[in-house]
Amino acid sequence: MLVALQSRDTRFVSPIKPDNRPNAVAGDVNGMMPSGDLVGVAPNCVAARAAAPSLGLLLATARDEGVVVGTEQCYRPLSDQVAVKQKWTSAGNSACAAPIHTSSSGKPVGTSMHGWGKAADLSDVGGTLRFGSPGYRWLTDHAARFGWNHPGWAQPGGSVCPEPWHWEWVGDGGIMHDSPITADVVTLLPTPDGFGYSIVTGLGAVQPHGDATDRGSLAGRPLAWLVVGACRTPDGGGYWLVGANGSVHAFGHARSFGSVKGRSSAQPIVGIAPSADGAGYWLATADGDVFGFGRAGSYGSPVGSGRSLARPIVAIAATPDGRGYWLAGADGRVFAYGSAVFQGDARHRSLRAPVVSMAATPDGGGYWLGGADGSVRPFGDAPRLGSVPHRITLSEPVVAMASTPDGGGYWLVAADDSVFAFGDAVLPGAAPPARILER
Repeated sequence: MLVALQSRDTRFVSPIKPDNRPNAVAGDVNGMMPSGDLVGVAPNCVAARAAAPSLGLLLATARDEGVVVGTEQCYRPLSDQVAVKQKWTSAGNSACAAPIHTSSSGKPVGTSMHGWGKAADLSDVGGTLRFGSPGYRWLTDHAARFGWNHPGWAQPGGSVCPEPWHWEWVGDGGIMHDSPITADVVTLLPTPDGFGYSIVTGLGAVQPHGDATDRGSLAGRPLAWLVVGACRTPDGGGYWLVGANGSVHAFGHARSFGSVKGRSSAQPIVGIAPSADGAGYWLATADGDVFGFGRAGSYGSPVGSGRSLARPIVAIAATPDGRGYWLAGADGRVFAYGSAVFQGDARHRSLRAPVVSMAATPDGGGYWLGGADGSVRPFGDAPRLGSVPHRITLSEPVVAMASTPDGGGYWLVAADDSVFAFGDAVLPGAAPPARILER
């Protein structure tokens, strides 16, 4: 087994510090950021482009682990900053809101980190986050991994108005210019011959490696919502990117067959899978709904059958004949529909981390479930090819897996662009700096 690991520099200096704060967004004005510099992360949350992917991953990770963490507000326009300041001032505690300065022309000037789209007020199962609540404890243990910091003034005893709900993004190093934390990759798309792949980020960049061809991307374009998944056409001539709101973007030979953009459900899209002939695709949501477009037929879903989910759906994989699909839950549960055959699942196995991905064998006789910790569990005729060794400490969680064309190998990709290859999977152009381990 070969592992290509994007290692953090040995001189890594964590930006997660009580006194570190977010950087301003160059060229923008606090609280007056243009829409093109903001990205939708959750139904009531837009964030700065740089901060959005890691916030999306943080929320998804909590969801997969069975912890409720939501957003009450992220970006705060100047008008809202003024209103918040007036509210606290009227209550006799003006120190509980970020200052509003006045320009030489007499206009208000915002100073809140919300005004840069790099702060989020969070909630949990009990509403607004409280010190000691389940969501707060989870964030205290995990938010730093994604570059999200609880500033000193917001911590218990840190100021006259501590805020357990207020968290800030310093993943670019913050004002202290410490080491960056990268957490923006969402999936990996192999080429049809298995000698390359493209890595897709939450902002829609598609980075080709090996013999993968650049067919275009959303990089640099304004995004209404984060990209949360992607799949390649069977002939390799194109690919689709899907946003958390169900919008679908087609590149190369891929054609757009529709989307669920604007649907009433607040459940995010978690995966996309192509039909066998490339003339359609399925979209799956976290609550188990499945939408078929083009020639992708509807074969059922947990929502349609009224089956309850203990944990959210995290992935969808299509059968080779295009007449069925599997859904995988974060708890290792597998649902089979149409021609898909249930080959077992990981519900009753000891999982050290939630399942985050799934890949089917070329003949449809088996599948693998991939965990956020790099573990891989085979079922049916899927060969056992290994997992990320326990001795390797992952900087960021694994977010996706994909199998080689012959089913003799697979790749795992982590949110920081680390790629792990097993079996006959190759590692073309592994992102530097990399170190290769073999066992």
